[in-house]
Amino acid sequence: MQTRFCHFLDALMIVAALVCGIGSTFAAALGPMPDRAGDVVLVIAPPWSVGAAALVLRAGGQPVGPFSAPFGTLAVFDTAPPVSQLVSLGAWTVRDARFISSICGVSG
Repeated sequence: MQTRFCHFLDALMIVAALVCGIGSTFAAALGPMPDRAGDVVLVIAPPWSVGAAALVLRAGGQPVGPFSAPFGTLAVFDTAPPVSQLVSLGAWTVRDARFISSICGVSG
């Protein structure tokens, strides 16, 4: 019985380590919260909604880049990005996208 409990704890610790590792990797990849006007941001929205580009336009921003995916788009705002407004419109998150935009061929 005690061996079975130890195996359960081992499995639980492995799962917890994997979840923490994967979660921190995604958080680091998405970058910090945006705070400056004119910086390129990544807006992520559910694909079944109107789309991330439509949310950006409703919030007063401008999508940038060669194309926009249904679940995410790169955008710029004349003022500091309205993160709370975008989230209330249905976006999942808004992140600083300076690194990602350089990979996608967008300068800003």
